[in-house]
Amino acid sequence: MSTPRYLLVLIRDDRTPTLSAAALGTMTGRLVAWVAALRRWRLLHAVAVGEDSGPVRACVLVTATDLAAARGLAASCPAPVLVLPILGEAG
Repeated sequence: MSTPRYLLVLIRDDRTPTLSAAALGTMTGRLVAWVAALRRWRLLHAVAVGEDSGPVRACVLVTATDLAAARGLAASCPAPVLVLPILGEAG
């Protein structure tokens, strides 16, 4: 039996004002550290980056034991995240 996978969709928050250069650098560093941790924990399967003008910043395909665990991973992300289960996965 395989462990289920989930798509974590990092979304743009239109309510957030335009970030300063310093704030943007800080956010970038925090996102890089988050993705590095997913990789280190062997939970990361794939990453895709959205268009600059669209509502999706990026998508991260991760392994998690269940939806609650996937939501925990999403909560650890420094950006707003939508969690979607991958249908057809065993588990």
